[in-house]
Amino acid sequence: MRELVYYDEHFFAHTWSNHKRETGLVVFVRSKRKELDDPAVSEVIGVVMLLAMVITMMGGVFVFLTPYVSDFQDNTAWSNADGIAERLDNRIDVVAGEINDTGLRTTISTITSSITPILNSEEWTISADLTPDDIITVIEQNQSSFEVTSVNETAASALIWTQSGHQHIDFLSASTQIIVNHELNLGNTYYVTIYDTNGKEIHRHVKASLSGLMVKTEVNTGQHEIALVNDGRYDRFSDEPWSITYPPDMNIDELFDGTMRVSLSLRTINTVGGLPDGRRASFDFTSAGPISLFTGDAWNFRFGFESTLGPTITPQLSETWLTDYTLHRAAGTLDQHRGISPWQRTSGIDGLTVDGGNSVIDLEVDLQIVEVSE
Repeated sequence: MRELVYYDEHFFAHTWSNHKRETGLVVFVRSKRKELDDPAVSEVIGVVMLLAMVITMMGGVFVFLTPYVSDFQDNTAWSNADGIAERLDNRIDVVAGEINDTGLRTTISTITSSITPILNSEEWTISADLTPDDIITVIEQNQSSFEVTSVNETAASALIWTQSGHQHIDFLSASTQIIVNHELNLGNTYYVTIYDTNGKEIHRHVKASLSGLMVKTEVNTGQHEIALVNDGRYDRFSDEPWSITYPPDMNIDELFDGTMRVSLSLRTINTVGGLPDGRRASFDFTSAGPISLFTGDAWNFRFGFESTLGPTITPQLSETWLTDYTLHRAAGTLDQHRGISPWQRTSGIDGLTVDGGNSVIDLEVDLQIVEVSE
């Protein structure tokens, strides 16, 4: 069979039927249009392949950069939360020591964080004799009674103060334990002042349960939390224990005459109603007035601390406070140590004191109450 190839498509269209009848030839037509389209198809395929390669490379770059982008987002969120905590702490500092009903208003951007109250997150107990003539101990038995012990039998009456009221109670002096019953609702914060027969203050026992604020921020690894309690700050990521960023503000120094001075402010944050939320939250901070607990000379000073934030905070703070004592004890130079030391038993289970608790100290302690509302 012979093959004829016609390149003129128009000629083939007019003569196709005659050639087929006369010659019986099979005719193949090679289209010029197809030849012209071949380069265009190749270009399209090349572009598609180039796009596929670019997409593949971009996917690889994205996978490579994802951890860094995630860390950048976490760092940004943490930085914002840190700024919120600093601003809250500064505003509370300004108001805390002011007279009653003094306050200020501030607006905080809380786009990536939330602010919530922390109730009763720290508990402090502080006791000291206000005279060198007796050693007195006050122990809370239950919500309606106290146990008072006076070594030299000078205790004759007691004043019990709570945030909801107060009561003065007389009793007979004795060398044994004295049970003092009252009708107050103690709550979590109170103090008991013991008087002698002349009405002179000879001892004070304080219990203060302190609340604060929590700044919570969602991060890629879970949640980051900042606790602001009693002028201290604690940080924690969801997969880590609490760490102490800076401890409560307790200052201990030595005066020019050799007397040790202890200054401590106990600060609690009471929320009134709900706390504001949203992209820009406005807070009102108002002072309920500082309450002076100790001022002047004190003997047999001892204090205890307990945190409910986490099991690691109390031992961390105790270890920090007792660092110098531990070093002097290891070196056999406890007679040269001046500062915080255990009260009675070395383990510190009975509490802590300053300068061994055997000498007079200058003691300044106040309770600062700040109210936060929307």
